[in-house]
This record gives sequence, structure tokens and C-alpha cells, in this order.
Amino acid sequence: MPEDVTGGDLYALWRVSEALLPRVADVYYDANRLVAGADSASGLTFGLTMWNTLRYELQDMYAEIGGVVLDGATAVRDARLAYETDDTEAANDLQDILADPLRNSTDPDIAPPAPGSEDDPGTPIPVERPSGAS
Repeated sequence: MPEDVTGGDLYALWRVSEALLPRVADVYYDANRLVAGADSASGLTFGLTMWNTLRYELQDMYAEIGGVVLDGATAVRDARLAYETDDTEAANDLQDILADPLRNSTDPDIAPPAPGSEDDPGTPIPVERPSGAS
């Protein structure tokens, strides 16, 4: 998984899986229902047997396409949930680290020196060498 997934990326994945792809599938499912409701009295010049054969094929096709689109939505949803789970676990780990009493201790034997304290090493003073000395 990429290391730099953001909340905006997770929202985009959620939107694709929960809003956009189900609407695409609905178009095909609506077409499936429309074709299923059509009968020989629909004004077509095909014979009844030819129309029924075509109608069944169209129904199957629209149902299959709609199902594939919803399978895609499920895959996107699963990816989003995986990112969300990893992100939540990382956040919980960070909270545990930040809440560790040893990390926030003022005991000089286990805590790093506070900036500006007597124990803080600060920054070294550069050595000023006389001219011509190396």
C-alpha cells in the first residue's frame, strides 16, 4: 500500500464504492427490469421467439454488468477499509507512544534532557583557529 494515503483519498474511495458505482449499477439493473417487462406487444417487428431470445440475452447482460460494477464497488470498499484500519492502528500506536509515562518522565536517568536545561548539550561552539593554522 502507498505510504501517503490521506483522509481525502479515503473519502474519494468511499464515494466511489458507496455512491458512484452503485448508481452505475442501477442504470444496468433498471435496463434489466425494463427489458424484462417488455413483451411481444411492445410494437417490435421481431417474431415472439426472436424477441424472447433477445430479451433474455439483454436481461442477462444487464444483470451481469450491474453485478460486475457492484463487485468493483465492493473491492474499492475493501481497499478503503484496509487503509482505514491501518491508519487507525497507526494512530493508536502513536497515542500509546505519546502516553508512555517513561517517555514523558522528568527522571534524568530515563528522559532526554529538556531543551535549555542544565543537562541540554546545546550546540557546539565552532573552534576559531588562528590564521594560517590548520
